[in-house]
Amino acid sequence: MENVGKELIKLFKTHRSFLNEKLASIGLYAGQEGLLFHLSQNDGLTMSQLTEKMSIQHATLFTMVERMAKNDLIVKRKDEEDKRTSRILLTSNGRKKLERLSTIWLETEKQIIKGLTQSEIKTFIELTIKINNNLNK
Repeated sequence: MENVGKELIKLFKTHRSFLNEKLASIGLYAGQEGLLFHLSQNDGLTMSQLTEKMSIQHATLFTMVERMAKNDLIVKRKDEEDKRTSRILLTSNGRKKLERLSTIWLETEKQIIKGLTQSEIKTFIELTIKINNNLNK
């Protein structure tokens, strides 16, 4: 029996640990970078839209939004047309964090591919796509 699954788990945990350390250095927790990213692509998403895009539970997002709002990274506002709906918007501090996040993502990517040839990088990407497709069937 191959140990592909075991190695994938180790890789995921190592990647997450590396990224969590970088995120902590700028005052973010795991997952918060994803919320900032989605808002950078489409500011003013609703809570429902964010739970779908991030594949997380509403309660998890609610806690994340509350914490990030306290830290002045985002604001939660009632939709002007539908008062039952809240929209999440980036603050100027949230936009500044995004700039720092871009640097972190680039540093992480450089660390990931360090010592790999272009051919190995291409092969790795192709294999991860195939594995992902296998698991999504």
